Amino acid sequence: MSHENSPEQNNNSDQVERQRSNRKEHGISKVLLSFLGSMELAISLFVVVGIASIIGTILQQNQPYNTYIVKFGPFWFEVFRSLELFDIYSSWWFVVLLGFLLVSTSVCIYHYAPPMIREWRQFRLNVSAKSLKLMHSSGSWLSQNNPQKSAQFIQEKLANGGYQSRLKNEQGVITIAAKKGSANRLGYIFTHGSIIVICLSALYDGNFNLKLREVAGQLKPETRDLFASEVPDISRLKAHENHAFRGSANVPEGSTTGLVFLQMRDGFLVQELPFTITLNDFRIEHYESGMPKSFESDIVIQDKESGEKISKTIAVNHPLFYKDFAIYQASFDDGGSIMDLQAWSLENNSQKIMPFKQVVGKSSVIPTSKGDMKLELVEFKASNVQPNPKAKETGRKFKNMGPSLTFRLRDSSGQAQEFINYMLPVEQEGRYFFLSGVRSSTSEPFRYLFIPADDVNSVKRFFDFRRLLNNKQEMRRIAEKTAELSLQSSKALDPQVITQMAVVMQRLVELFNQGGFDLVMNDINEKVPEDKRKDVTDSYFKVLQTILGTVYLEVLQKDGVDISKNITPTQEQYYDDLVNTMGILTNYNAPFFLQIKSFEHKEASGFQITKSPGKNLVYLGCVLLCIGIVLMFYVAHKRIWIIIEPDNKTESESGSKILASGSGDRHQREFALEFQALSQLLDKHFSKN
Repeated sequence: MSHENSPEQNNNSDQVERQRSNRKEHGISKVLLSFLGSMELAISLFVVVGIASIIGTILQQNQPYNTYIVKFGPFWFEVFRSLELFDIYSSWWFVVLLGFLLVSTSVCIYHYAPPMIREWRQFRLNVSAKSLKLMHSSGSWLSQNNPQKSAQFIQEKLANGGYQSRLKNEQGVITIAAKKGSANRLGYIFTHGSIIVICLSALYDGNFNLKLREVAGQLKPETRDLFASEVPDISRLKAHENHAFRGSANVPEGSTTGLVFLQMRDGFLVQELPFTITLNDFRIEHYESGMPKSFESDIVIQDKESGEKISKTIAVNHPLFYKDFAIYQASFDDGGSIMDLQAWSLENNSQKIMPFKQVVGKSSVIPTSKGDMKLELVEFKASNVQPNPKAKETGRKFKNMGPSLTFRLRDSSGQAQEFINYMLPVEQEGRYFFLSGVRSSTSEPFRYLFIPADDVNSVKRFFDFRRLLNNKQEMRRIAEKTAELSLQSSKALDPQVITQMAVVMQRLVELFNQGGFDLVMNDINEKVPEDKRKDVTDSYFKVLQTILGTVYLEVLQKDGVDISKNITPTQEQYYDDLVNTMGILTNYNAPFFLQIKSFEHKEASGFQITKSPGKNLVYLGCVLLCIGIVLMFYVAHKRIWIIIEPDNKTESESGSKILASGSGDRHQREFALEFQALSQLLDKHFSKN
């Protein structure tokens, strides 16, 4: 048996289903809004955003990846990179957090602002005498005046105390509701509104739009070391394509630029500007310690469209604001100083002395016995101020070590060593040396080579000595001469013995020249039995000292020194320093020693250029936050209710009974004192009930 529903029954069923569906959807929306507007979510988001902001403040953002690798090591670098801590304010998770905070705060205002505004506007005239008597601050009085006159008097006194009041007269019973400090309720709206404004400005000024373009394949950071003109279009941004950015530009003196570089992870983008910057002059002052005291730049800004020019001086903490841009004096660097250099060969098969000129920041290829090597001039400093070890004797805490040049030598495989060479000789224990530091990576300290300075403060005598050691014909002659002089005391000079001794001397010189004293010792350990090594070592080193001394005399003679006279203690000390430096020269591991002959110093000014249209919103948000905090914590919301009703028992038969009560939402003691003052005022004009 079948049953069929009527059309009316079907309509009723559809309505029931729609009502259930609506209740379900309403329940889900209510739960979602309750979650988004919850205090727990807001506090959690604030904590995480605060921690992220602290990390972003402590950890310098948008630096080259090599800087982070050197500072933290490969493991922690990968951890931090995966969390995007090197560009934390544009990371996807930080943007999501800001978005959630924005939505959560907006939901809070949506939920609580309307009732707070109603609370702010309402006076609550519908109160009963019974409820007022239960309040902590209350009192009652009898007045000889009728209720209207009593109410007028009380309203005047309340107005003098800063209260706003409203009056209701119902069947002869007058109710007065007064309040002040109701702007306290606006504090909640101002503080939450400030968070919304600040989040909006942060999202607007962030570089998240660049990441979206990168994901879409419209933008790609350049990772190669290229000039700005060589950067492809996919790594360039037009002046109108990026509404907010923070970039840097180094401008040498006398040069002009219309670009800034935006650091992005392991690469960079070129951002075009709607104007050009020309650096006319850069000035810097130093403290006695060598630290920069102040530096400033004279620049000319020229608009690309209108051609308008503006000349300004920018100094530290005194930026230039031009249209929507802020230009800060951030740093200074070498602007392409022209170095007059001389490369003294350290190779055993080469005697070259190669003078050349090169600009700091450029590179050149230098041929060596190990193949072509790339010379990169990294940094030039016109002065190097260091603590003075003789401060007590000289009265000066610091000393200037003079100009220095930092450069890298890179082989064909790309491996590089970094060097720092000082132009002027440096005093060490009363003698002067030319210093050259070397290291294999920037995480290592420099290891210094000390080349002794000769009588005229040059390295010529040192390299003359080395060139003579590399000259096999001359060394054969000197070895034979030295052997013959050594055997003069014997009765019979055997030419064969002289030749053998000369061969030994020459071989020892070759070993010493190739690897210093260490190579000589290794050769003895390999070829001499252990029981005879001590005697052989003593003999070999005596022979080596003899032949090296003869070579040194030859060098002195060629320099015009009269060697027929006694060698001075200074010349003897120079010889000791010379031999010691030669003995460790192989640790220097470079095909030449680079000497600074002269230079033409050019400086560059480092500018940080920002465009942040959202900063005005940040200022507005900060103002709103300050106003909200003041209203919430320093403005107390106070209410006073007074009920006045006729009292026919008085002598005038037109008196009134007065009941007053009040409360405050904070600073209870302060409100109690204020209500006490009001009670004392009423005591003077009315009698206590």
